[in-house]
Amino acid sequence: MEDPRRREFIKTLLAASFLTLSTKEALACRNGRVKIELPPFPLQETYLRGEKKGGRVLIVGGIHGNEPGAYKAADILRHVKVKRGELFIAPRMNFVSILADRRGYNGDMNRKFASISPKDPDYKRVKWLKNYVKEVKPELLLTLHDGFGFHSVNPRAWGQCIVIDAERYKNFHLGKKARTVSERVNRFFTKREWKVPVYNTNTFSPDTKHPEQRKSLTYFCLKEANVPAICLETSKQMPNLEMKVKTHLLLMKEFFKLHNVEIEPDFNYIISHLDQFLKPKVHYSVNLNINGRNVLVSSNRTFKLPKGSRVEFTGFHGTAGTNAVSSDVNMNLRKVGIRRRIAFDVKDDFKRIFTLRFIVV
Repeated sequence: MEDPRRREFIKTLLAASFLTLSTKEALACRNGRVKIELPPFPLQETYLRGEKKGGRVLIVGGIHGNEPGAYKAADILRHVKVKRGELFIAPRMNFVSILADRRGYNGDMNRKFASISPKDPDYKRVKWLKNYVKEVKPELLLTLHDGFGFHSVNPRAWGQCIVIDAERYKNFHLGKKARTVSERVNRFFTKREWKVPVYNTNTFSPDTKHPEQRKSLTYFCLKEANVPAICLETSKQMPNLEMKVKTHLLLMKEFFKLHNVEIEPDFNYIISHLDQFLKPKVHYSVNLNINGRNVLVSSNRTFKLPKGSRVEFTGFHGTAGTNAVSSDVNMNLRKVGIRRRIAFDVKDDFKRIFTLRFIVV
């Protein structure tokens, strides 16, 4: 016959191996679920100020998640020193879409700056950026994108061009400034399709062919924030990521000259040593807390967990683009309860590094 005292002793040992559960968690335990929690997606923002007075430029990247040339170029500038002027950088505005490698996991973020529902998963980020633009009040905002095709050979294509909403808006001479940059940058490209012309969408005109641009970030900046804004587009059809990033850097270099902003190392050095900026030597790992026990993981791993367990992702190590998402659930969710199994990909932006699997036993 089983000794009841032994049975109670075993129960005590099992209970001690788990964190103290709240009433809600206890209910999840009885329902047989494992609770997994990840930190909110970070909203990255960097401010760099030089010792010498100069212009104020705001760089925005990653509004579209499948445009790595844009957000990688913006991210590089977070690691420079500003010698003259002020530099504001928001490199990964749409982090969930970057990790999903989709244009807009929650729809097109660049069509949400005229209005957005508080229920929209992008609401907090769009509102933050709008407020940030008004608070910073830069002399110029550059929003970085990778578009389709080559505008120089196909006027309907958005790739490889400088996009402006008007030739002139109030006292902002957008066309003149964009053409100056275009002429300077095009000296570096011998192929016709790689040339970077100016594309005026005439967004303020009643007969514009692009009324959808009235929902964009640049239109909001001009009309609502009184901030000059220009969109830089490289082409998705450039041969590799390096060439996309190089194009963005060449464009920003010339805009920085116009606005008296100097960085160190300078753009020439960054472009000639692009590999060390795009492919830094880092060690990727994730800190987990599983039922009160800290676990460090740096490669594919499968965890078999008893019902009622709790897993918390407490830290990511690698680059600023390192995070985790699961295609098994809505990627916006950072707290999930599972009954059977789930897999999380640990990624560096769009690139999968390793996978963590959790199985309920």
